[in-house]
Amino acid sequence: MIRDDAIEIWKAGVAAVHGRTLVENAVHLEETRLSIGDQQYDLKEFDRIVVVGGGKFSHFMAEGLEHALGNEVALEKSLAGLVSVPDGSNSQVSLRFIESVECRPAGINLPTQRVLDATERMLGLLQEADDRTLVIALISGGGSALLEKSGLPLEDVIAATNWLSRNGADILQLNTVRIALSDIKGGGLARAMPSGTMVGLIVSDVPGDDLRFVSSGPTVEFGEDIFQNAREILDRFDVANSSSFPASVVKFLGEKPVRGTTTATISNVLIGDASVALTAAVAKARSLGYSLLFDTLEETQTCDQVADVVYSFCSQTRKARQCIINLGEPVVTPGEGAGQGGRNQHAVLLAAEKLIIDIPDGQFCFLSGGTDGEDGNTSVAGALFDHQALTGIAGQQSQIHDSIKRFDSHTFLSANQLVFESGPTGTNVADLRILLRGVRPTSQSAG
Repeated sequence: MIRDDAIEIWKAGVAAVHGRTLVENAVHLEETRLSIGDQQYDLKEFDRIVVVGGGKFSHFMAEGLEHALGNEVALEKSLAGLVSVPDGSNSQVSLRFIESVECRPAGINLPTQRVLDATERMLGLLQEADDRTLVIALISGGGSALLEKSGLPLEDVIAATNWLSRNGADILQLNTVRIALSDIKGGGLARAMPSGTMVGLIVSDVPGDDLRFVSSGPTVEFGEDIFQNAREILDRFDVANSSSFPASVVKFLGEKPVRGTTTATISNVLIGDASVALTAAVAKARSLGYSLLFDTLEETQTCDQVADVVYSFCSQTRKARQCIINLGEPVVTPGEGAGQGGRNQHAVLLAAEKLIIDIPDGQFCFLSGGTDGEDGNTSVAGALFDHQALTGIAGQQSQIHDSIKRFDSHTFLSANQLVFESGPTGTNVADLRILLRGVRPTSQSAG
C-alpha cells in the first residue's frame, strides 16, 4: 500500500540520524588519538573526560560516546558527567559512566525546575575543569528547554516563550530571545569553564545549520548584538502593547546583562543535520520505485502553503510512481486557547480539507511528522492520509473546519485514526514530509 511506503520512507530518513549512530560515526579512537569529526585530541594530554549537554536525544548520543570510547578509556580518564533529557528517556538506553537526567514531561517543550537543577550540576562540573580536562558537550534539538539558567524567574521565561510561539515566531526568532534571556544559551556552558578544552558534538534541527541557534547554542558564543537582535524581535511583535507579555523580560533586555569570558579552548563539530535524513529517505523512495520530483515544498513558510502544494500534487494523478520528500518546519500561529496538535497535524488537516471537496482519483499519500516523534503539545509525530482515508472523512467537512479554526487538529485526526505515532526516534532534525502518488507495478509488468 502507498501508505506503507510513506511510513517506510519516513522511518528510513529518521533512522539515518539516530543520535547513537551519528556519534559513533563521528567519534573514533586509535590508541591515544581521539578524532571527533575533523578535530584531533591526544588523550595523553588529559586526565579526565567530562560530559555535559542536553536535548531530546542526548541520552542516545551519550550511549554512542560511551561505546566509541570504550570501557578502558572511560575508566582511565574517569569519564563522568550528565545530560538533560525528557521524561521516559532512561528506559531507552544503558549508560555506565554518563548520567541521563530526566528533566521535563514528554511533549512539553519548556524548562522546569528539574532543568534548572540539572543545569546547576553541569555548571559545577565545568567550574572544576582545568587544563587537563576534556569536556565533550552533547547538543541535540530540544536543548533550549533542557538547559537553562537565567536572571529572570522561570515563569517569566516560559511566559515569554509561549507568547512568541503562539504569535507565530519562527525557531530563529524564538531562540534569539531565549539566548538573550539566558546565562547558559549563547555560549554559556563554554563560559562556565575557567580553563580546559571543550568540544561540542551538535546535531542541527535549524534552517541553515547555524550552530548559534541549535538548542540556542549553549557552546557557541553569539556575540554582543544578541540583546539588540532580541529587542528588535520584541518590537516586531509589538509586545509593548500586550498585557500578557511579561514586562520583566522587556526590562531585562533593556539593561543588557554583562556576560563573562573564558580562557578555555572551545570548538564545535556538526555531526548530523536534515541533509543526512533527506539523503536516506530519497534512497529508500528510489528503492521502492519512486522517481523524485522537484521539491515544491521547499519554499513553503506556512501550513496553508504546505496544504496548497499537497492539494496540487495529489490532484495530478499519475500511474508512474512519483514523490516529493522535504524537511522543514512551517510557521503556525495558534493564538490563545488553542487545542491539541502541532504544525504537522495542522498542515495535514488543512490539506485534507481542500481535497475532500472533490477527492481525486488514483493513489496518493501525504505524511508529515516531526523527526523527534513529537508534534506540538502531543506525543504523536504527526499525521497522514491516503485516498481511502479521505473517503472515510468526506462527510465531516464542518467538523474538520471547526478543528482547524480552533487549532485542535489532534482531536479530530486521532478520532479518525489519522495520527502518525512513531514512538521514540532518537533524533530531531526538523519535520520530514513525504508526498507519494502512482501505483505499484504488478509482478507481471515489473518483470
